Amino acid sequence: MNFNRILILPLVAISLMIGQDDPVVGNFSYLKIKSGKAASFEKSVTSHVKKYHGADQWRTWGGKVVSGKRSGQYLVGSGGHYWKDYADRKTTKAHDDQWEAIINNHVESSSGSVYYVKDLEASYNDRSAPMWQTQIFYTNPGKRGDMTSLLRKSAKVRAKTNSDESRGVFYNVTGGDQNGIVYIATRMDDLGDMAGPSKGLSERWIEVHGQKDWDKVLPAWWTLFHKSETEIVKVIPGMNTPQE
Repeated sequence: MNFNRILILPLVAISLMIGQDDPVVGNFSYLKIKSGKAASFEKSVTSHVKKYHGADQWRTWGGKVVSGKRSGQYLVGSGGHYWKDYADRKTTKAHDDQWEAIINNHVESSSGSVYYVKDLEASYNDRSAPMWQTQIFYTNPGKRGDMTSLLRKSAKVRAKTNSDESRGVFYNVTGGDQNGIVYIATRMDDLGDMAGPSKGLSERWIEVHGQKDWDKVLPAWWTLFHKSETEIVKVIPGMNTPQE
């Protein structure tokens, strides 16, 4: 049995017991490519996606990290699933052999598969985009729930003030450094979007909840995590399942 499948079977069992209303599960891996192999890797993955990951097949996405400590690495994954989808997924020998050959020929090292869930309540106006900026927060013990509460509250603030931002919020479930990692992906059309919206969160928060509430929230936020990272990922269209 596939090792990744062994890892997620307990999660599948839990989801069946408590129910899972929305397809919010996904997985990803960082891939460091051998020197001089990047163009060949992109071409090979594009061909693989075209053959095995069409609109009516297992969805996949991929891009290249263009800033941050993993700059130059590729990020590949899948999303929009139920846990049960992973347990039920069946692949062909031809698919597996081709993907294994791509990895063996091009990949120097891998992070391994990381499984995540998307928080729909904390996300806001999320969408597909040519690139995104990810903030990765390593929460302090017992503090991920507090961060979740603030992120959900901030999503409501953005909604009430008609923000045009697009953000997805995700939580690490298994794989990688699991200790309460939170990912916030801000979608961007180009690097010019890094400037952010004309009205920042502080101004919006004060407009909705008042200055006193903001004065409490801001220092509380900094107590929730001990480390953070930021990176930008640029989508490579051919490595993505076409949008239906």
